[in-house]
Amino acid sequence: MWVSVIFRWMDGSLFFRGLTAVMDFLRKVAMGSFIVGWFTGEDRRQREKGRDIEPEGALKLGFFAELADTVFNGWQSRLSGEKLFRPPKNWPQGLSNLARGSWVVGLLSGSLATPIPDGKAAKGPLSDGLRPALTWAFFALPVWGMAAVTLAAPALPTMVMAGLLVPVFLFAILSRPFEITPLTVALILFIAVNFLGGFLSATPGSSLRIAALVSLFMLVALIIPAVCREKSSVDFFFLVFLAGAGLTGIVGLYQVLAGYVGQLYLDMEVFWDIRFRVVSTLGNPNVYGMYLVLAVPLAAACVFFLKHPLLKILCAGLTGLLLVNLLLTYSRGSYLALAITVGVFVLIMEKRFVVLFIPALMTVPFLLPPAMMNRLLSIFDMTDTSAAFRISIWRGSVRIIQDFWMSGIGQGAEAFNRIFPYYAPAAAVAEHSHNLILQVILELGIVGLVVFIAVLACYFRVMVNFLRRATELRLRLMAAALVAAVIGFLFQGLTDHVFYNFRVLLVFYIFMGLGIAFAKAYDAPPDAPNKDDTPIVSGYSDFS
Repeated sequence: MWVSVIFRWMDGSLFFRGLTAVMDFLRKVAMGSFIVGWFTGEDRRQREKGRDIEPEGALKLGFFAELADTVFNGWQSRLSGEKLFRPPKNWPQGLSNLARGSWVVGLLSGSLATPIPDGKAAKGPLSDGLRPALTWAFFALPVWGMAAVTLAAPALPTMVMAGLLVPVFLFAILSRPFEITPLTVALILFIAVNFLGGFLSATPGSSLRIAALVSLFMLVALIIPAVCREKSSVDFFFLVFLAGAGLTGIVGLYQVLAGYVGQLYLDMEVFWDIRFRVVSTLGNPNVYGMYLVLAVPLAAACVFFLKHPLLKILCAGLTGLLLVNLLLTYSRGSYLALAITVGVFVLIMEKRFVVLFIPALMTVPFLLPPAMMNRLLSIFDMTDTSAAFRISIWRGSVRIIQDFWMSGIGQGAEAFNRIFPYYAPAAAVAEHSHNLILQVILELGIVGLVVFIAVLACYFRVMVNFLRRATELRLRLMAAALVAAVIGFLFQGLTDHVFYNFRVLLVFYIFMGLGIAFAKAYDAPPDAPNKDDTPIVSGYSDFS
């Protein structure tokens, strides 16, 4: 009551009216700016002869939005309204019967919204009969290829993943319409800033190569929503992501049973009782921990999100397997990031349960083995060489930012190693700054940080808007997990450069793309027909 009275009083006060007038004036000044017009298309908006355009509609009139529309949707789409590759209605009879007789092909084609066309006897040359099949293959390639990338991202080498993504991206542009949203504009800007940072780098050659690779991986956040529009496709992609995570969990479990001993990345005088750390397919326990911070919440959410009992059981077992792997990475940052993830999830779903968080944390010392508890408590031990090392790196990184805050020094370890020795305290040696925020400013300057934050803000905006509208519990659980996992992952970025491993960067943007695709597919109006009521291929596409 008192709050509403205070706000009513403030709303009528001279101060409040003056503040409102100042903000309106600043808005008019900004909207008259040539640069702001690039983003909002405000000049063209004013020429719309009285039509009231929403802010997002004004954004679509901006220069960068039109550039994105041209790149992703193409001139052909603008002129004809259709993309080059579309699913054909008929296939050669024999080939259609062969494909329809395969359970695997039927499963994939039905779940990924690329149904096998009906058979039709070819009347002309063989090439005329095979042409529709080839057209279908070009149409199916982006979504099938993206599913393969999602599965293999934590396992295959970085450049192999880049090679797979190039045709996926090209055929996605030629076959799918891309929705131009604030996230699209923000990513285009971030890609532009990355290439500018490469040109201004202390080592342009290596930085430009990294800029191209990072840009390709960032585009995944746009490709997945473009090729994954059906609910069945979203569910299938969740399962594909978890299948890849399960493979890493099995490899990690094998390393435990086989007594794998690699580089521990530990101060052995302090952590003498830790004999091994699980690295799985990612080669570094801290990197694997970063990956699991994204995978564990998704696996746990799928226990409640998916409807099939067998899939629920499999996801529950997978959650346990991945949790064990995460504990055996002995990554303190991952431990804290997962705790933050759980806290954010509880805060989103039911704020009243937050009061139980402290008692739950108090039980942790009784549940964790002594070696893990010792590792976790070492966060507060300033004699630990790892903590002291990070602090010294941060100090040197801040010194660099004081001189290069506008342009940055360029992307990659080569640029960092070129500049850092001149600023490093006590001759410290490092490959990066061990902090995501510092690293973005170091590489791309303050403009890069602003645009990166804009990319994250666009993702959270979509997810929060979906949470506000969603009423079904399982949808809210999944959306909350997709939000909380990203927040936990970014929290881990406070103690490490989470994008140093490019495969983890790819997984992050895959995860972001899955979140956007999920929100778009499940955000249909209540009275809208459900496209998934009838499976695309009977018996194959119902994964939820």
